[in-house]
Amino acid sequence: MSATPTAGPATHEDRLAQCIQCGMCLPACPTFSLTPRERANPRGRIRLMRAVESGEMAEDDPAFAEAMYYCLGCRACETACPAGVEFGLLLQTARARVEATGSGERPPDAPRAWLIERVLPHPRRLRIGARLLHAYRRTLGRWERWRRWVADRWPGVARLEALAPAVPSASRRSRLPDRIEPEEVAGEGGAPPARGTVALHPGCVQAVFLPQANLDTAVVLAHNAWRVVVPKGFRCCGALPAHQGGPALARELARANIAAFERSGAARLVANSAGCGAFFEGYGELLADDPEWAERAEAFSETVRDVTEHLVHEGLRRPRRPLTLSVTYDDPCHLVHAQRVVEAPRMMLNAIPGLDLRPLSESTRCCGAAGLYGLDHPEASESLRREKVARIEETGAELVVTGNPGCIFQIRAGLRAAGSPVRVLHPVSLLRAAYELPSSLPG
Repeated sequence: MSATPTAGPATHEDRLAQCIQCGMCLPACPTFSLTPRERANPRGRIRLMRAVESGEMAEDDPAFAEAMYYCLGCRACETACPAGVEFGLLLQTARARVEATGSGERPPDAPRAWLIERVLPHPRRLRIGARLLHAYRRTLGRWERWRRWVADRWPGVARLEALAPAVPSASRRSRLPDRIEPEEVAGEGGAPPARGTVALHPGCVQAVFLPQANLDTAVVLAHNAWRVVVPKGFRCCGALPAHQGGPALARELARANIAAFERSGAARLVANSAGCGAFFEGYGELLADDPEWAERAEAFSETVRDVTEHLVHEGLRRPRRPLTLSVTYDDPCHLVHAQRVVEAPRMMLNAIPGLDLRPLSESTRCCGAAGLYGLDHPEASESLRREKVARIEETGAELVVTGNPGCIFQIRAGLRAAGSPVRVLHPVSLLRAAYELPSSLPG
């Protein structure tokens, strides 16, 4: 059993020195299982980081960039590490250095930087892009010859289109209100007094491609007597820019989110996306060197809690409707390894009457989504996805639930490719179904 990490060292150099090179992380590393090279595991990557820090290796060496970006950033090594090495922070710093030197530039056909900087932080642009993608799939995208032509000339664009989930039809029923009061979703038995106010961050990708999961989260929280607000001014959490070597943009987004939360009057920020929640919890570290924002960022991070953890910790209103379904649960990497939330999702699911919750072998192993990993490493991403789908099918479950949009998209695509009838859902959506709450809200 690994030690729980304590507060990390203050400097990058100290974090590097914390690694004792024991190799306990190797069995936990997904990329090491795919490519058993030393630079494809956390220990080897830290050796390269040390070599760059000491000047033994040039920081613009393409081999350094390749090793840093072949990593999924799943942080499973942190769970396995007996010394509590904060590999996620080391990786972010290393990638920022790669991008600063230009050694990490992707092929010109890969729309990675454009997507991260120009689209994802801007909800309106993302919605427009989603509509264009939907139109493309209904027209030119149906022609196999055209798709091959695009793949030959712009493989990055073709990969992005393949990775993107289906665009849901716009519906008033899935629209997330700015505020939901408990009495609006009281259900049978009426509404108890509000226990407090929580803020819900809708995310960027999730708000466009999984709006129902957001609405289900808000409705379930309100049914459990929490007043839910969606503060104006919330933007992308900043995880994707930070993980792709863009800390400046991540800090800009973090400041905007902190200010929006402070204006909301909420006591807690509830996250329903594992990746976003983990990054929110790291705002204190992200802005530690900013005198104006450091204290505010630390205070903000202390308020963050995953929705399953919040519901279980504060007391869950038990559903009455039995759901006779066989279900398996997949641990999102940044929920289990970064936020260390393991039992709460399972306890929440076990509270649903009639549910047959089946254990998933290697449930904490990365599915290969990892943000935009599939753009640059499609073969590795696909290999991990096949492994995950095989484990899910072994359970015989009708449904797999997981609390991160990237995981939902990746697993759904893998099941579809395998011809599997297994469905994928956010765990809170399953809880809402058990509550038998109204499908729409007043107004």
